[in-house]
Amino acid sequence: MYKLLIVDDEQIEREGMAHFIQWDKYDIQLCGTAWNGADALGKIQKDVPDIVLTDIKMPVMNGIELIQKLSETYRNIVVVVLSGYGEYEFTSQAMEYGIRHYILKPCDEDKIVAVMNDAKKEVDKRREYHTLKRELLPHAKEELFRRLLTGSRLSDDEIMALKKDFPANGDSYRLLAMKNEVSGFEYIEQFILGNILGEILQMATMPLFTYVDDMVIFAIDVCTDNSLSKAVERTLQEFARMKSKAIASAASLEGDISVAHELYKQLLYLFTMVDNKTDAGLLCYPTQNEAESNTYYFDFDRLKSSDRYDNILFEITLAMKKLQSIGLSNDEKQRIFEAFIVTWSSYVGSEKLKLLNIGGINSDESAITEMSRWIAETLNIYETGKEKERMEKILDVIYSNFDNTELNIQYIAKNILFMNEDYFGRVFIRNMHLKFSAYLEQSRIEMAKRLLEYNPDMRIAMLTELIGYPADGQYFSKTFRKVCGMTPTEYRENLKKTDI
Repeated sequence: MYKLLIVDDEQIEREGMAHFIQWDKYDIQLCGTAWNGADALGKIQKDVPDIVLTDIKMPVMNGIELIQKLSETYRNIVVVVLSGYGEYEFTSQAMEYGIRHYILKPCDEDKIVAVMNDAKKEVDKRREYHTLKRELLPHAKEELFRRLLTGSRLSDDEIMALKKDFPANGDSYRLLAMKNEVSGFEYIEQFILGNILGEILQMATMPLFTYVDDMVIFAIDVCTDNSLSKAVERTLQEFARMKSKAIASAASLEGDISVAHELYKQLLYLFTMVDNKTDAGLLCYPTQNEAESNTYYFDFDRLKSSDRYDNILFEITLAMKKLQSIGLSNDEKQRIFEAFIVTWSSYVGSEKLKLLNIGGINSDESAITEMSRWIAETLNIYETGKEKERMEKILDVIYSNFDNTELNIQYIAKNILFMNEDYFGRVFIRNMHLKFSAYLEQSRIEMAKRLLEYNPDMRIAMLTELIGYPADGQYFSKTFRKVCGMTPTEYRENLKKTDI
């Protein structure tokens, strides 16, 4: 049974709703009536109802003032507003307090009962929410959830108590974060977002949520990116009717309760990947198929076994050349690198995952450098000392300008690094145990071989353009034969014969 208080200054309407509707038939007990907000507060103090049905325009204390008082002291009460034409200003104020149930005057029993049924459902959700919260005392479930996400260690009893609030008992769920970098979210706003989201996703109960920094984070049922994106869009549209905020959103991959901290780190990572987060829609990781497909462009085993920074640079430059050879757009290349990060983290172990702002990389050259340095960090490949750092910079320049036919010591020393040519040569030999010209030739020919392995039908003109040889191909063919003992064409035919 649900207890109802009716508040209206018009006696005919108040008494009509009280006496002509058979409330018992709808599992509702009428616990009283009041003629204004002040009168209603006095009666609520004596007998707290589940639902308050209130008019807006009333003397002494109007409906908005009553709603404000209830939001401060009686948060469990569900308010239904009676609204007439021309009262939009008042109803919009009510929406700011999270009011979601309205009856437009004039109204009949059918309209009133339909809205009351919705209000009863919200009462049920709030009852369930507070029952579950009491079961987790003395630790509120939001605090337990926050500690779980941020990596704090929970006891077995705390995890067992928290699991029942997760979808599928914590065995399979996703995290969804909504972020406002300006002012964050007040508690009532977090609750409203969760209430709307739960209804749209048709979850059995209101989703478990907590607040970390400027993010409200929900544990939700597993669903596709597309359906979740639509649900988030509808949620934010509904919320915007009550409060105007710039809200960004991101969703983790699927996981169980044991990997909650890793899923939380995925959310943090996703928010670093784009600059204008609120216009980007729901941020999601690439699908597993997209991630796995990147083994076609990246050699994960070679990368993982790398013990030198230049080996990493070579592999990432090679991947970029593959993407360039098939004419992908910048957005498509970015998506592939994002997918690579997902797969790479599983290779090196998620505890070594670093955050990399792929969205802030604005050229192929900077992508090569930033990705290579990020991978070196995940593999703990660090060079210390001024000369080692200078050598890393030299290598960055080489691979960022790999397709430049003018690339030589003079060009790098004079135009990019602004150092003495002789000093450059000595530093290079001392660290690489090879002259610069020999190293560059060796690297370019090796990359040519790997590109032909990737696509044996690649035209020589494209191949030379990708690795920095003159377009006519004559000098490239001569060098290739000197290093490999056969021409590029012969090497290509051998590959086709052996089905490499």
